[in-house]
Amino acid sequence: MIDATKEMEHLFRLSKREPGKRFNRLWAVMTAPEWLAQAWAEIRSNRGSRTAGIDHETAEDIDPERINSLVERLKAGTYRPSPVRRVYIPKASGKLRPLGIPTIEDRVVQQALRMLLEPIFEADFLDCSNGFRRNRSAHKALYQMAVAYPRTSWIVEGDIVGCFDNIPHEKLMEAVRRRVVDEKILSLIGKFLKAGYMEEWVYHRTYSGTPQGGIVSPLLCNIFLHQLDEFMIKELKANQRQTSQEAYRRESRTYQLVRRELSKRRKHLKGAPRAERQTLLNEICQLEKEQRRTPCMTERHPCKYGYTRYADDFVVMVNGTKEEAETVKRQVADKLGAMGLTLSEEKTRLTHWRDPIRFLGYEVQGRLRPKGVQIAAIFSIPTDKARQVAREIQTVCSWHQLPEADVMCRVGAIFRGWCNYYRYASGPQRVFGRLAYRAWWRYAHYLARKRQTGIANVIQHEKRAGRLRRLTVKGRTVQTFFTKVDGREYVLNLAPPKTGSIWTVPKPAGWNVDLRPLPPDEWTCWRYRMKRWGQWPPPTRGATVERSSNGTGTPDAPKGACPVWEGLHGNLVSKGA
Repeated sequence: MIDATKEMEHLFRLSKREPGKRFNRLWAVMTAPEWLAQAWAEIRSNRGSRTAGIDHETAEDIDPERINSLVERLKAGTYRPSPVRRVYIPKASGKLRPLGIPTIEDRVVQQALRMLLEPIFEADFLDCSNGFRRNRSAHKALYQMAVAYPRTSWIVEGDIVGCFDNIPHEKLMEAVRRRVVDEKILSLIGKFLKAGYMEEWVYHRTYSGTPQGGIVSPLLCNIFLHQLDEFMIKELKANQRQTSQEAYRRESRTYQLVRRELSKRRKHLKGAPRAERQTLLNEICQLEKEQRRTPCMTERHPCKYGYTRYADDFVVMVNGTKEEAETVKRQVADKLGAMGLTLSEEKTRLTHWRDPIRFLGYEVQGRLRPKGVQIAAIFSIPTDKARQVAREIQTVCSWHQLPEADVMCRVGAIFRGWCNYYRYASGPQRVFGRLAYRAWWRYAHYLARKRQTGIANVIQHEKRAGRLRRLTVKGRTVQTFFTKVDGREYVLNLAPPKTGSIWTVPKPAGWNVDLRPLPPDEWTCWRYRMKRWGQWPPPTRGATVERSSNGTGTPDAPKGACPVWEGLHGNLVSKGA
């Protein structure tokens, strides 16, 4: 019997210990029932498991017999991935981004494949890669940008034309073969890449790219773009740190002499008698002024480039002239061209450190420090991002047919999630306060429309009923709305988080396995119990279930459970619990 956690840890240790090792006995692990059961446990905990592919099946259609059947088909070689369902979501630029939604069965196999490949390739990934990796985030990429900014003159904002959609299959398979030579695993990856997609029930073949929306696609993208990371770090020597001895050799001789004399005076001041202290203090003051006027370094930092990447977004910070920045831009374009990708000439901009750029939703701009001797990166919140989240809150509050607890929870979740992402900006509390003010009044408008009365009447009624009162969260007091559903109290929490510093972003820990524990017997019993009740989630203890009374085939909410329910694909989902 395979323990998925121990097996993944073993693969990571083996890959880390032997950088040149190529794995060729992975199929037995991939087709183990426990491995696929663990993959399903990871899938069913995601909200995306309720989204159907082209077969209209969702999470509740998978049971232990289906997993065993999937194992047999994989071992027999009769498993074939289905085409993904193509949908489009809006981008910030106003264009549409294509997403591919696999069937629920394909998602289980892709998750099992990701669990197998991730520990192997995580041992190779470099520190400059931050997207879709455990213990890393967009804030870590921003931190790396802030570290390189003090010695930056020009910034190259990289933009790859349709990265996910244009990755060549042959070159991607070559990148995977650097570590994996199990032909059955490689064949399964190839089947997923060539499965095609369905758009308006018309089948389209795929000749390149990995579908965005697939579980294994982000990992495959990181494996392919690892070549770009190696080119920047190993060939162009980006992100190189100098030792203290190298920094000392770069210092000017005059600066070293002044610093040495200043150190002597300070050491002598500790044990000097009172009569000599004033003289020493005057000498120290004069030497400190001279130290500030003396040039520190005789030559530039030996590292020319700073580099960080998040998925297909990357920036190169150049410590040099504009011509050197244009040279590295051409080198990156040539490297991507050799990989089969194209650097967008239109969107790849060359920006001076004084001018603002956009990276990962933040607006970044250089500013001289108070003494004018170094550059600091200033992170700010773009105006259009604040307007976008305000419109999203307004849209939610316009659904006056929804229960109050649903709208209250949704507005609070949108507000807190957005503020937590932008809490590392410079002075974000003013923006947070304006957004909280607008969200509070949008919710008041929602209540007025729902009850078909005026806002003033709503506020007075809520105060009298005790549903509009003060709330203290982490030392901050705000006046907000409350409501109760079946004895449980819900609150419109619009208390913004405290401002964070980009320098306090925690250092990413080493890769570790993060799987939900899966006792096989308990999992099997729970799934059978869920099938017996015929609903999702299983009813609370002591509740009774009545079948559909409206003839739709959808079971009614269990008596004694929370009355806030939402119909989704013919199944009931408890909200707010």
